[in-house]
Amino acid sequence: MGWLDFRDFVDGCEKKGDVLRVEGADPYLELGTLVELMCEQQGPMLLFDDIKGFPRGYRIAAKPYSTTDRTAFALNLPVGRSKAETNGAWRERMKDYEPVTPIVVRDGPILENVQEGDGIDLHEFPIPKWHELDGGQYLGTGCSIVTRDPEEDWCNVGTYRVMLHDRNTCGISITPYHHGNVQMRKWWLRGKSCPIAIVISPDPYLFIASTHGVPWGESELAWAGYFRGAPEEIIIGQHTQLPLPARAEIVIEGEVPPLTDESKLEGPFGEYTGYYAAGEKMRPVIHVKAVYYRSDPMMHGDPPVLPSAEGSSPVGNAIWEMFEKAGVPGVKDIQSLSVGGAFITAISMRQSYAGHAAQVAQTACGLIHNMCRFIIVVDDDVDVTNTNQVLWAMATRCDPAHAIQIMTGCPSTTLDPAISPDRKAKGDLTAGRALILATRPWEWFDQFPQVNRATDELRADVREKWAHLFDKSRRGELVGAR
Repeated sequence: MGWLDFRDFVDGCEKKGDVLRVEGADPYLELGTLVELMCEQQGPMLLFDDIKGFPRGYRIAAKPYSTTDRTAFALNLPVGRSKAETNGAWRERMKDYEPVTPIVVRDGPILENVQEGDGIDLHEFPIPKWHELDGGQYLGTGCSIVTRDPEEDWCNVGTYRVMLHDRNTCGISITPYHHGNVQMRKWWLRGKSCPIAIVISPDPYLFIASTHGVPWGESELAWAGYFRGAPEEIIIGQHTQLPLPARAEIVIEGEVPPLTDESKLEGPFGEYTGYYAAGEKMRPVIHVKAVYYRSDPMMHGDPPVLPSAEGSSPVGNAIWEMFEKAGVPGVKDIQSLSVGGAFITAISMRQSYAGHAAQVAQTACGLIHNMCRFIIVVDDDVDVTNTNQVLWAMATRCDPAHAIQIMTGCPSTTLDPAISPDRKAKGDLTAGRALILATRPWEWFDQFPQVNRATDELRADVREKWAHLFDKSRRGELVGAR
């Protein structure tokens, strides 16, 4: 049995010394700036309490999954390992994947407090203005959004940005190709409002599932149940008939009318790209029907910061699973070199035949549906979690005249700062990608110069003998182990 809920996970992080409590911060910019500064140091999770203007107990846990260790801890994987090792542990865990169907319960902590009708007031919660140029206060992106497909009758759980408009209205922005947007438009085509639920601070498994890229038609709730080791407990929402996690901190039920019927200005918002790229625009609104929340609610705060400032968590597993389904062999690891978004995707592989590296690059290009400028394929002796090693492979194994292919018309996002305002206004959210083969040429692979690196066996022996030199707490000991 894994973490009971979000607050159980935060408590576990605090017990192992990875939480720093902060009291008295102002939710207007100060709180967000503190988070940015801590991310630059890749430090502990910040837990805000006694937030200015709000009762003690109304807390915000910021960036809970922004480091490799905390993501591993959240998924009950070994901690203290490299990104590559953590990714490998995640992959190993997924080999036995079997969906675990959620179970319906009649009651749960989420029903401790209920607001309906005229009693709804989202201003009761400390919803920050994270960045100086944000258009308002933002609930997302630290939330999971539940929608249902009106044709296929399955629920999607995705992570999208949500802006507070007033006490009972929010704005939502979802990139067109995301499942939540596709489902929402299906409701609109029928002339109906889309039922929606905003889940703030679900358990770690469900939140990570909502960011993971579970394939179309598959259940994030079932994915979360597998990693938890027990079914997710859900309550059927009275106003939406959607599954509401029984132990989340806050759940907002509502509906999204067709964009042609109603919209409001939403944005800008400082996004994961490091820019306010999507700007201010008329976007869909959420009419809130009910708010459920636990006593002393703990909100998940996840403001995007500059990619260079944020630590990294394992990425690439969803793409990896698609590689396997496509029957493309040899992929060893997939990582993003720009944390927070796959701007540069690096893939390590073991070549088996002529054209294999190009096949991997082209397949990845077809599988990636977000903002990605470069796909770099390297041999399996290159650690794709190490940017310097990837750049070294590019500098020594890639002949630009023969090993770079430019693809056009690839799907991107409204957050892409390189797409012109005119093209965005026309709905043209496509961009180019460079496929870079930084692998040894297959035709003369065996003749390629050898790398001047100690073997893995020698490195392991020496590291074990001189372990104190690699222990931060013992680095003052310059002799020993003789």
